[in-house]
Amino acid sequence: MQLDRVVSVMGNTIQHGHSSNRAYLLKLGGSPDIAARSLSDIAVAEGYSKVIAKVPETMLDAFTAQSFEEEARVPDMYAHKGDGVFVARYFEPERRNESLETTFESVRALAEEKANNISKNLPEGYTITTLKKNDIPEMINVFQQVFKKYPFPVHDAAFIEQTMLEETYYFGVHFREQLVAVSSAEVDASMGNAEMTDFATLPPHRGNGLASCLLTEMESYMRTMGIKTAYTIARAVSPGMNITFARAGYRYCGRLPNNTCIAEGIESMNVWSKAL
Repeated sequence: MQLDRVVSVMGNTIQHGHSSNRAYLLKLGGSPDIAARSLSDIAVAEGYSKVIAKVPETMLDAFTAQSFEEEARVPDMYAHKGDGVFVARYFEPERRNESLETTFESVRALAEEKANNISKNLPEGYTITTLKKNDIPEMINVFQQVFKKYPFPVHDAAFIEQTMLEETYYFGVHFREQLVAVSSAEVDASMGNAEMTDFATLPPHRGNGLASCLLTEMESYMRTMGIKTAYTIARAVSPGMNITFARAGYRYCGRLPNNTCIAEGIESMNVWSKAL
């Protein structure tokens, strides 16, 4: 599996690679005009068919002026700057087409139908903790069993350790001292938001509501840090994770067509968010 690269261009953090066949502005740190041009330049140089950016709504005009279109919007994502907007530009028009669009809508409808259901409590014998450097080998074991393809190198110990130093907080569920489920919160403390991500549960322990229990613990932890908005980017084809977030009070914010290499290939992703 070819890993994506994360680069800094004039203060803007960009992830790009051929696995997802895209460039992705993770964090806007410089001029929005330069960021938009940089994404397009990378796409042309590398032959990518899509570029996507996550930006404050106050910067939206700079991207729409360069042929980007809004795909999802997270309310109050950026402290003092309003909503967060996911905008995309396609260099191959056919990449917009979603052959499973009817399935995606069915999954979304099912998730929203179950939004008021009560989440499960942590079953007996399981415990949740925050994870530290010494847990990395077990974390990698879980990720390797769950994710055959993934947009970030979560199979690499050095990568995980570095993210721990850069405001990513990992959480885990243990059963009889074995780590059986993992998740993470990628925090942008300066903007008061966190992406709830990297949910992975070993197959024998699925069906126990561990993702929901992890999410509840993560939200509580984020509140103590002063985080105001939580969001996630979930596989549009997966009922389980969409239901998990809808049940926890997250609201659907839009879909990113053919966006991320995960599981069997490039998939569409749903964006959900919640005010904490």
